[in-house]
Amino acid sequence: MSMMDERVSPMLASQGGTPFDDPGWIYEIKWDGSRTIAFLSDKVGLQDRRLKNITGNFPELMQINKCLKVKEAILDGELVVMKDDKPHFRSILARKNREDPFKIELLSKSMPALFITWDILYADGRSLINLPLLERKEILADSVEPGNGLAVSDFIPGHGKLLYEQTGERGLEGVMAKKADSRYYVGKRSSLWLKLKHLITLDAVIMGYRTDKTALVVGLYDEEGRLIPIGGVESGLSQKELSAFMQAAGGIKTQREDNIQWIEPLLVCGVRFMEWSENMKMRAPSFGGFKYDIRPGRCRFP
Repeated sequence: MSMMDERVSPMLASQGGTPFDDPGWIYEIKWDGSRTIAFLSDKVGLQDRRLKNITGNFPELMQINKCLKVKEAILDGELVVMKDDKPHFRSILARKNREDPFKIELLSKSMPALFITWDILYADGRSLINLPLLERKEILADSVEPGNGLAVSDFIPGHGKLLYEQTGERGLEGVMAKKADSRYYVGKRSSLWLKLKHLITLDAVIMGYRTDKTALVVGLYDEEGRLIPIGGVESGLSQKELSAFMQAAGGIKTQREDNIQWIEPLLVCGVRFMEWSENMKMRAPSFGGFKYDIRPGRCRFP
């Protein structure tokens, strides 16, 4: 059976540490979107990293197969919605999670998606996954012509520190470091690909606290003024800070649900974390101190 008829689980990267330079590695921008495998032939098929068919959610991308200079190909990449010249993660989530055809069509015009590809796994009957990454990059460049909602991610060899610094200045998510001769391990997480991410820092409203462990529940206001929980913060919270918080929270408690004691949204703290999950929760958050000079209403989704 051809790879074109299968679901393909993408290769995943490991968490990296300090940015580094190495002539045996290449470096590319880490795009803040939704990981997607594109099956292109006389039609377009889009599949997310959980193997879900999301083709119907992106009618504006049904012409990206016209970018092919081969008959058929499987491309790995990221679906993004750009806002202010940067990927806007919440927008791509909104696009993926719509089911109403009218809203899908409306959003395809007001928040069009872009498919950014960086790898090719298959072309014209030939699997490419066992080829070195740089060779796959060359085949990708020869196989597609950017346009119609498809872009090809640039890369630089050897200079990871420079790109990391530049992405930080531009407010981008970070850098992908990849071993230049790495093959493509379908469905595997590998240290041959590394995520070098800038920590996200923001101010959040303290909505409550866990009663079964030491953790603050924090949230942000969305565009409609709703306060949305974004996760629990435990790391970095000292006993002294916890005692001060519990004293302040004593007079502003509201209802209690399961293992959470909710409080009035009057207190703010700083948080830093590695990345947003696909359901807009913080990954690996840590406490950044109480913010007495920040009004809760200013704590909004970026």
